[in-house]
Amino acid sequence: MVRIRHFEFCCCLQGVEPTLDRFRACYQFQCNLGLYYFTTCGAKKLLINPPKSYHD
Repeated sequence: MVRIRHFEFCCCLQGVEPTLDRFRACYQFQCNLGLYYFTTCGAKKLLINPPKSYHD
């Protein structure tokens, strides 16, 4: 769930709509030993200069 919220946060900061296609371009769904999780795809970064904090 943290990866999804992070993705939404980054899209909001950049003023773009968070879509499933954009999410899939950044994250990959994985399963290992019965655990399900998202991993990043390669070295793609959502923000070049991330903010130090985000209020409201």
